[in-house]
Amino acid sequence: MPGRTLTFVLAAAAAAVPVTAAAAVPVTAAVAVPAAFAATASAAPAPAPAPVQVQLGDARCQDMSALVGSMPMLAAAFPDPAHTPSVEYRITAAPDAPTTPYAVKVNGETKGSGSVGAKGLVLASTPLPNNARSTVEVTSGDQLLATRTYTPAC
Repeated sequence: MPGRTLTFVLAAAAAAVPVTAAAAVPVTAAVAVPAAFAATASAAPAPAPAPVQVQLGDARCQDMSALVGSMPMLAAAFPDPAHTPSVEYRITAAPDAPTTPYAVKVNGETKGSGSVGAKGLVLASTPLPNNARSTVEVTSGDQLLATRTYTPAC
C-alpha cells in the first residue's frame, strides 16, 4: 500500500509510520535488551508534548426555556429547562498534530465525539445533571486527556 500513512497516538507522543506489505507480517520473537542499552534508553529525552490540549471550563447555569419552547421535542433532554447546568470544553491541536479523535463522557456516558487536526480548535459544551456529582472525561482512544468533577446547583 504505497503512499498511505498510518498514524498512532500513543501516550503523549504521535508518530507517523508508512504502511507497507512488510508491516502486515506478525512479529513472534521477543528480543532481550542488554542492561547497558536499557540504561541509555531510560535516559532518552522526554516524549514530545501531547498533540492536543484540553481545557474544561466551570459549570454554568443555562436557561434553555426558549429553546425547548421553540422545539418541544427537546423537552425530554431538558427536564428543568430553566435550570440546566453545562460545561464548556476547548480542544486545541498543535500546528503539526495528526488528526486526533476524541470523546467527551459525562459519568461514563458519551455525550460528544469527533476529531481535531493540525491547528484545529473545538469549542463546545455539554449538559450536566443538576444537583448531582458528575465526572467529565475527555479521551482519545484509551488515553485520558482531561478529567474534572462537578457538582452544579442551578
